[in-house]
Amino acid sequence: MNTVIVGQGAIGLLCYHRFSQLKKDNGLISLLPSTKTSLTQYSFCEINGEAKNFPLTLANNQTLTCAQLIVVCVKSYQVADALKGIHHLIADDAIIIVTHNGLGTLEEISYLLKSSQSLFALLLTQGAKKIADYQIEHTGEGESNFGLVWGKPVAEKNRCLLELMTQSLHPVNFQENIKQAQWEKLAINCVINPLSALKNIDNGKINQQIYRETVRSIIKEVVNVGAKEGVELAEALLLSLVTKVAKRTKNNTSSMRADIINKRRTEIDYINGYIHRLGEKHQLATPMNTKLWLAVKVLEKRYLPQ
Repeated sequence: MNTVIVGQGAIGLLCYHRFSQLKKDNGLISLLPSTKTSLTQYSFCEINGEAKNFPLTLANNQTLTCAQLIVVCVKSYQVADALKGIHHLIADDAIIIVTHNGLGTLEEISYLLKSSQSLFALLLTQGAKKIADYQIEHTGEGESNFGLVWGKPVAEKNRCLLELMTQSLHPVNFQENIKQAQWEKLAINCVINPLSALKNIDNGKINQQIYRETVRSIIKEVVNVGAKEGVELAEALLLSLVTKVAKRTKNNTSSMRADIINKRRTEIDYINGYIHRLGEKHQLATPMNTKLWLAVKVLEKRYLPQ
C-alpha cells in the first residue's frame, strides 16, 4: 500500500522508519512534515543500539493523491488541522489511521471524511524519544491495537492493512471493538499523565500509597462516564492496568510531563478534559478529573501565549 506518514515527531518518525524498512513491494512510503524541510535523511536509534542515518522520502501532492493509506501521527489537538490541510487530496477510497492520546478527535474531523473512506484508530504502546529534529531513539517495545472507528470495513483492504501493520509495528492486534480499548487506554492516561506532570515524577511513583485514593477517584469517574456512553468498564481491571503500566514504565517520563517540562501544549483537553465535558453532557460530577484538567491548564497558561 502506498503510504504517507503525517507528522515528524517521535511517533511519526518511528512509524515512518518501521514502514520504510519493509520490502519495496509493499509500496511507496513517504513522510509529510508539518514544516518544510530540505533534509534527505533522518537518524534512528534502536533500543540499546547506535544511531544510524536512513534516507528520507518526503511526500508531496502527487504522493498524497496516490496514497492508499494515510497515517496521522500528531498530537490530538493537531489532528483536525492536519487533515484540513490535505483532505481534498486524499483518495476517495483511502484508509486513514490516527494515533494519539485521548479521545474526542472523531467529533472534530468526521465532516472531513468521505463515506467511501475508512478511519482506524491505532493505540501504539511503543516508546520513542525525540533527541533533535529528525533524530529519534526507540525507547520501548509494546503490544499495540488498532480497529475501525468510522466507515465501512472492506475485507480485502483490511487484510492488506493488518498484514502491513503486523509486519511493521509487531505485535499488533486487530480489535473488533476498538472503542473498548480506546477507553481503557484513556483511563490509564487520565491517571498517569496528569499526576506525573503535576507532581513532576516518573511513571512508577504513581503506584505509591500517597496517590492510591486519587487514582481510585479518577478511575471511578471514568467508569461512570463510560457507562453513560455505552462503554462497560471494570473498575478493578482499570486499576490493575494502571498499576501494570506504571510499573512497566517506572523510569519513564510521561508525554504530558515532557510537554510541561518543554513548555508545550499538552493533550489534557482530550484526556481528563474529555471526561469533564462528557460529565457535563450527562450531568455527572467528575470532580477529580475536572480538578486535574484545570490544574494542568494553569501550568500551560504560565508559558503558552494567550
